[in-house]
Amino acid sequence: MRRAWQRIANISRSLYARIVFVYLAGLLLLAVAAAWVAVSQFEQLGREWQQRTQIDLADNLVQVMQGPLRAGANSPAARDAADRILSINPAVSLYVLDADGRVAGNYAEGGCSDDARVSVAALEDLLADEPMLPVVVDAPCSHRASVFSVAPVRFGPGDQRGYLLAVLDAGARMSMFAMLRTSSITRTLLIAGSLAVALAGVLGLLLFALLTRRFKRLTAAVERFAVGDYGQRIEPGRADEIGHLSRAFNDMAATIEAQLDALRENDRQRRELVANLSHDFRTPLTSLRGYAEQLRKAEHLPAETRDAHLAAILANADRLTRLARQLSTLARVDAFEKPLCVDAFSLAELIHDIVGKFRAQAQEAGLDLTVDCAPTLPPVAADLALIDRVLANLIDNAIAATPPGGAVTVSARVVDAQVEVRIVDSGVGLSADELALVTQRFYRTPASRQRGEGSGLGLSIVEEICARHGTRLRLRSVPGEGTHAAFDLPVA
Repeated sequence: MRRAWQRIANISRSLYARIVFVYLAGLLLLAVAAAWVAVSQFEQLGREWQQRTQIDLADNLVQVMQGPLRAGANSPAARDAADRILSINPAVSLYVLDADGRVAGNYAEGGCSDDARVSVAALEDLLADEPMLPVVVDAPCSHRASVFSVAPVRFGPGDQRGYLLAVLDAGARMSMFAMLRTSSITRTLLIAGSLAVALAGVLGLLLFALLTRRFKRLTAAVERFAVGDYGQRIEPGRADEIGHLSRAFNDMAATIEAQLDALRENDRQRRELVANLSHDFRTPLTSLRGYAEQLRKAEHLPAETRDAHLAAILANADRLTRLARQLSTLARVDAFEKPLCVDAFSLAELIHDIVGKFRAQAQEAGLDLTVDCAPTLPPVAADLALIDRVLANLIDNAIAATPPGGAVTVSARVVDAQVEVRIVDSGVGLSADELALVTQRFYRTPASRQRGEGSGLGLSIVEEICARHGTRLRLRSVPGEGTHAAFDLPVA
């Protein structure tokens, strides 16, 4: 029993219960208002029909009453004529009114006060050419709003002008309950209206149950998604608000799932890179230790052997330097979130300065490193430190990918109010598949992995910096022919 009451309490607090309560309350109020309007208008329609069918009654009665009224409104002849009329139609009350609407002759049951009167304006409204029915007046004696028929009449020895007023519904008006007992039309309308309200209520409950069922499915999917089931999706169904919400949830879930996959892959690649770097550190360190111990133990070594050992030590030291640079790049890979420090500077000077730093490395690799940049190149507006990193990464990659005897060219020229920077090499190039992956973090080409060089971060950092400057890194490459990298910077 307690569980049943708990279930009822949960249902009463649900969205379905609230919607049903508001709907049924609104439907009940609408039904009551419609019933009240229908009853009142049905009564008005009856009064209008009564007045419209008997609107000429007073004109006809004037033909009977005009002669006796010459002797006076309260003369025996006038009363005898009125009695004959009322004996035929006892539901009508007759009055003779003067020009101001005062009662001059009362032929209805019960007496009226001396100052009893009727609104002349209402009488004139009914006497108009096209009166708006029903027109009601307060009956002189009962003081109840009633429909009537009226006609001009003259009465008394002085041929006084007045009105003959025939009140048509002087009897007691039938109540609504009496109408329900005696009127088949009213009863039929009431039954039909009740059935319509009941049917609307049942259909509304079913419709709300269907709507809230879709909400329940959406809620269940969100709850399962919240506990880690990121593969949850919802069938949108109809193209309504719930369908739009379902599609929005599916899009959000797909985005989150993709981001989680990317984070997992990023973390996997990061761990793989750290493991590779750790392995790469052990090899030159072991070699350094071995050559150093040989130099320490051997007191007299030939000059050629000593020079070979020292060259090996220096080579391993250079390799350790490159590995340390890669670790530094890895530590700073996410350090570009601070706001850009945009300044105007000479791009030509920056290019010559960076190329000068790589000149010795290019000569050692047997490459021709050249600059094609006019001294009159206009200054650009960008973050100097980040553009320095972009140029250094691109030149370093170009030198590493170009075999001896090749060439690397760095050029810059003005194109449509922007300065286009190009780094072109004649190296091994990239395949289409590799070109689509080289800007991803931690991706290294097979050739780079074979050489044990690179961290897989250089081009991804370049692409991020270009994006922050509102430009795009453009790469073109042909295997065996070289690679073309370009980006644009705005003229200051």
